Amino acid sequence: MKELKYLNVLYISNDFTQETAIEYLNINAKEFFLVDDLNKTTNVLNTKKINIIFSEYNNIKYFREIRKKYEKIQIIIVSKLIENIQLIESIKIGLLKFLQAPVKKEELISSLRTCIQTYDANKSNIINLQNGYIYDYYNQILLKNNKIVLLSRKENEFFKFMSNKADNTVSYEEIDKGIWEGSMTHDALRSLVKELRKKTYKDLIKNISGIGYRFNLN
Repeated sequence: MKELKYLNVLYISNDFTQETAIEYLNINAKEFFLVDDLNKTTNVLNTKKINIIFSEYNNIKYFREIRKKYEKIQIIIVSKLIENIQLIESIKIGLLKFLQAPVKKEELISSLRTCIQTYDANKSNIINLQNGYIYDYYNQILLKNNKIVLLSRKENEFFKFMSNKADNTVSYEEIDKGIWEGSMTHDALRSLVKELRKKTYKDLIKNISGIGYRFNLN
């Protein structure tokens, strides 16, 4: 990933079990720092410009403090167990992505690419919707008044795809290519939109007759 060669990565772990991630980041990052405790993490942050933190420590409280001082740093946490309360807290922190351990190379690259795009665009991964809804497209979770709204895999794919094109009309062809990879039927799309409207609110997804759909944030 050529974009990574311009960024500095700090890796935190006490046992360094994610060898695939360590090897990939070490080879591709501009500078790669490896530390084995949170005190050393603070020292590196105070002396080096870090763009991405990759951590095997699942310590939400610590990263909440990090965020207060470093607003743009992207944080990726690898954990065998990811609880709903942690996902909800990650939304409050922002720019924090959870990955399930063990990390596969494809998942690592996809997560890094999303983080880098967000970093370059200087935008948040948190989308504030109407009626108390919040969407986190890093972790692909939808909240209503701080409670997780369960979405199917396809609903999540649609939500993430459309939120990246918010307030723009997206054609049926684009949706087919981006989500169904060419196998979409209009009945399947209508059914998916109907279910999402039930789980959110009608005005979020507007049908543009004969063309496609628009994801309305405002």
